[in-house]
Amino acid sequence: MQLLTLLGWLYWNPPQEAFRVPWIDRPVVWYGILFVTGFVIGYFLFVSILTTHFKNANRLFKLDILNWSKLLSSLQKQSLLPGSIFAMPKELSFLIKEKEIKENKLNPEKKEALLQFLNGLILSQSISRNKLTQILEGIAPIRQTAYFLADKLLWFIVIGTLIGARLGHILFYDWQLFWQHPIEIVKVWKGGLASHGGVCGVFIALYLFYLSIQEDLPSLSFLRLLDFVAIPSALAACLIRLGNFMNQEIVGTATNLPWAVVFGRAADGSLPIPRHPVQLYEAFAYLLTFILLFSIWKRKKERCGEGFYIGLLFTLVFSARFILEFWKVDQSSLFQTAHLQIGQLLSLPFVLLGILWLIFSKENFSKNIFKKNS
Repeated sequence: MQLLTLLGWLYWNPPQEAFRVPWIDRPVVWYGILFVTGFVIGYFLFVSILTTHFKNANRLFKLDILNWSKLLSSLQKQSLLPGSIFAMPKELSFLIKEKEIKENKLNPEKKEALLQFLNGLILSQSISRNKLTQILEGIAPIRQTAYFLADKLLWFIVIGTLIGARLGHILFYDWQLFWQHPIEIVKVWKGGLASHGGVCGVFIALYLFYLSIQEDLPSLSFLRLLDFVAIPSALAACLIRLGNFMNQEIVGTATNLPWAVVFGRAADGSLPIPRHPVQLYEAFAYLLTFILLFSIWKRKKERCGEGFYIGLLFTLVFSARFILEFWKVDQSSLFQTAHLQIGQLLSLPFVLLGILWLIFSKENFSKNIFKKNS
């Protein structure tokens, strides 16, 4: 019976390096590949979600205008056509000077007035947002605007994730090492990224990103931005945990269960004995969370109240994290408790925040329904 159990255990000791980059002879590790893959897939998912948001908004924003001069020139040409809907009011035509058109120098007030005129045409259903893009020059297609914002957001998130996750690991899991050897802080390639710190870093990065686009994109609230990012985040978290499994880090406690894994070279130096593959447990939990979030988005989209998706993400992900910590080897050298690990203590505030967001989203949804019916 013991022999059968031994045969059922997986001995896991893959090479950390996937390949080496020619000429510079730098290794590319599996963890890095999976980490980047999560961001790449999340990028395209965010573009798709943001495109849907713009289509539902059905209006122009300042960041949609690539060239005000081209827009005004084509608008003037269209206004000369018989029965044109683009004939601008006299007060607007009078305000916009020929010199401003040639030099592409319109002040913010005139830009706003021009956008109000064009959005008025869309609102009155004289023309659709997509048709407007095809007729007038200088306006970006919806998907191009979505890619522009996704490109900008990606830098905010990558930087926020790395800084937050690194500082979180230093503060909560290995303070003594980094206090004695501060140069180790910058050696991210050696590992040491804490998910709770990463979440805080991303949260701050998202708020800074929101402030940078708030004036140009007033239809997008901060909570709705969090909702959009929440959906691909669950999948990225799944891939990161698979990277931890490849790295043989964040190992589980000892067990004799038939699906136990023997890590041949655990990152923390743990003995090569059968353990819970807790990284795979977490990856599976995060994958299920992504499937649930994405399925709801496909059916409901923005009909759910603001904060629903981020609230559901936090509630499910950090509840799973809290439960699965019972099968993890304690990683913290700073906090020691009799019953709970540091990962569990850090997860509780995020679970509470997720529940509060779900309550808020329900109230917000009810208010919107009431306004529509009144």
